[in-house]
Amino acid sequence: MTTLTFSPARGDTLLRSTKPTIEPAAGLTGLLRASALLVTTLSAGGKASDFELLRHRCKELVEAFETALTQHGYSHDVGDDAIVALCALLDETALRHLDPVNKNKWIAEPIQVERLQHHNAGEYVFERMAIRMREAAPSVDLLECYAAILGLGFRGRYALEDETKRNALITSLNAQIEQLRPSQQPVFLIEHGGRRLGSWFQRLSPWGIAGLCAVVALAVWFAWHVALDAQLVSTIPSGIKR
Repeated sequence: MTTLTFSPARGDTLLRSTKPTIEPAAGLTGLLRASALLVTTLSAGGKASDFELLRHRCKELVEAFETALTQHGYSHDVGDDAIVALCALLDETALRHLDPVNKNKWIAEPIQVERLQHHNAGEYVFERMAIRMREAAPSVDLLECYAAILGLGFRGRYALEDETKRNALITSLNAQIEQLRPSQQPVFLIEHGGRRLGSWFQRLSPWGIAGLCAVVALAVWFAWHVALDAQLVSTIPSGIKR
């Protein structure tokens, strides 16, 4: 679970975490929920001023994801591709939100290098995606994982290009997923041993997960600002507004 704490003195956001728990079986996209929350929180205006804290959190997320893949029985090749994609997303997200000094530190040793010895995941992810999409019987879960990664803003090789090629790829990927797993069927596997709060969440598409996480992050951000304004009103001289 990711908890947001705000420092009024600095006006920035720190990401603090507890050890991620193993998600219930819900497809690869379900296993990305905690990572999606981190990415969308930062994308919604958060700042990653604490290098070590962010790096520790990203490593936790990758380790938990890898463990969950094994527990849910995904093959090594599917798991490897999914882990590379997650590492690439987390690296790219960190580099967008770190200050210049910490950004250079991250570039020197990104998560993809530390975990996988990959130096070009931004290219490699799309190469693997193309190969997977051409397979006679592709893993739909893995294709949905790629769709979720793209939905969370991953650009990779397209970082310096306009959106045309990337959007075309997203359209093609979504069409293939729709053909392989029609929308009238549940996108995720659902455990039927009783109702859970997360059951409805597991039915969401990859884009639904990204959108919902963004809404949650914005709601948390707004709530903290309201609370901070109330605190300031009670402590500063009248007539002065934040």
